[in-house]
Amino acid sequence: MTLMTRTAIRSASSFFLVTFSTAFLFTLGARLTGWFTRAPEIPQGQLQALGVSIMIAVVCLAVGAGIRRLSAGELQSALLGASAVLLSTPLAIAVLTGDWEISTAAVSGMGVLTLALGWLVALTRKTVTRDEDMSDG
Repeated sequence: MTLMTRTAIRSASSFFLVTFSTAFLFTLGARLTGWFTRAPEIPQGQLQALGVSIMIAVVCLAVGAGIRRLSAGELQSALLGASAVLLSTPLAIAVLTGDWEISTAAVSGMGVLTLALGWLVALTRKTVTRDEDMSDG
């Protein structure tokens, strides 16, 4: 495997793990806080599964950050990718069910927040050279 291929795989893995864990933790947090809707009643048997899923998501975030330090462009892409998930999932469910709840607006609002953060990173980035743009294959 060439160095360029390894770098591209590391970059893609890091990007996916950071994007996935960010969207998952934002969605889970919005639901569990009960700020925007009633907090779910979680049976005692499911608390362990919930705790494990949170720990796995945090490990995914840490591993994603540790595999390879994301460049500003990759961080921008990860934030925009997470915002796309946070915006599309609740909106798609609302359209399919015809049921618009406060939790839908809350998760969509978090999508708007990550979208704004992605745009902020984009606006503060220095001009990208062609070499930096092509470094990961």
